[in-house]
Amino acid sequence: MLRILLFLVLVISTSECIKIPQKPSTPLAWWQEGIIYQIYPRSHMDSNGDGIGDLVGIENKLDHFVDIGVGAVWISPIYKSPMKDFGYDISNFTDIEPIFGNMSTFKSLSDALKARGIKLVMDFVPNHSSDEHPWFQLSVNRVEPYTDYYVWKDAKGFDENGQPIVPNNWISVFGGSAWEWREERQQFYLHQFVVEQPDLNYENPKVMIQMLAAVKFWLDMGVDGLRVDAVPHMFEDPELRDRKKLFNKFNNI
Repeated sequence: MLRILLFLVLVISTSECIKIPQKPSTPLAWWQEGIIYQIYPRSHMDSNGDGIGDLVGIENKLDHFVDIGVGAVWISPIYKSPMKDFGYDISNFTDIEPIFGNMSTFKSLSDALKARGIKLVMDFVPNHSSDEHPWFQLSVNRVEPYTDYYVWKDAKGFDENGQPIVPNNWISVFGGSAWEWREERQQFYLHQFVVEQPDLNYENPKVMIQMLAAVKFWLDMGVDGLRVDAVPHMFEDPELRDRKKLFNKFNNI
């Protein structure tokens, strides 16, 4: 009995110290209070029997999201891509990868979501592009205005075999050096993820303008919001200093 009384005293005294959450004075935005359901299109519904989920498949199952009270769907990357990193290596920021559909099927999905009162969120990957993106191909060859669209650095020197030495000891998220040499340009480019994902250079305002134009493109297509990927990797240490902790793969900034 004594233990029960002590427990009740403890609960009462603790509750007096805890501030009970109050209803916010201003209404919450849809992304703050609603259920957001992430869709990985490749493993979602396959509408044409090719073994890969697609946009038509997503649209065909929208009533399921209504039934379970979903307020928004967040779709993993569906941009045009050679798929070296399952869509996170983008070769066109304003087009749909054909294995998922096309702009017509995307617009149909967007309209169908709006008709059901469901918001549409897309994954957006601004840190890098695919090495198959036209910007990178032009940058490799120093074609203006794309010369400095990516993070290019000279070799620190050359070893006894005449091989270029990387600018610093940074490693990519997936292991190995974060630098890759291109003979055509005689410089290294930075890739904080796979080799086929060169980092864009946000010290160049033209890159920012291009990416904001891509954002506007999708908003005009009916997208309600963007989930931005790999934000901590977008800006690097301008002095390119070596990392002190080599085991920390996420600290190039």
